[in-house]
Amino acid sequence: MNISEDEWKQFRSVPAKEKIDCMETYLIGVPGRRYNMKEVASLVYGNENYGFKVSMIHRCYNFNGQNGSKYRNGCKFEQTYGYRVTRKDIEAFVRKYPDGTFNKGITFEDFLLTRIKEPGKTYSEASSVQAEEQPPNDRMRFILIGIGSIGILIILLIFASGGFLKHWKACILLALFIIGVFSIAREI
Repeated sequence: MNISEDEWKQFRSVPAKEKIDCMETYLIGVPGRRYNMKEVASLVYGNENYGFKVSMIHRCYNFNGQNGSKYRNGCKFEQTYGYRVTRKDIEAFVRKYPDGTFNKGITFEDFLLTRIKEPGKTYSEASSVQAEEQPPNDRMRFILIGIGSIGILIILLIFASGGFLKHWKACILLALFIIGVFSIAREI
């Protein structure tokens, strides 16, 4: 990979968070959406003219060609190795190689393979450990929807038993609680 001294100097001045944000947006993206460099620049920097900077970051990490959404959910890497790439993987890569990998010949995929090939672990075990590290947003949403559904069931049972007028204050409080639970679940 040909990186000029000026580009490498500029790359080294880019904060790690920007590198991670750019790489996550480009490599993982949003399900069903593949971003190009200008779109990543618009999302990360608010200006598509920073596409050259996004490109420079990826070239300094030894990427070439089209890599948009290469590591999205369900990608070829995940299908082959049973391991879903996340922001945490990108963060670890950038922390390990803050000055890039273009001059070392190391690719992100090389890094991922060493990360999941820890001694004594299978690919599925590495993937399950990684899943435990991620925030359980989907699980939490499911739990909140379950709690809200139970609350609705309780109100319906009170109403069906004819106790609604007797317990109307509790029903109103429970309804407000249910609304709050569903609002939180929707935001997760």
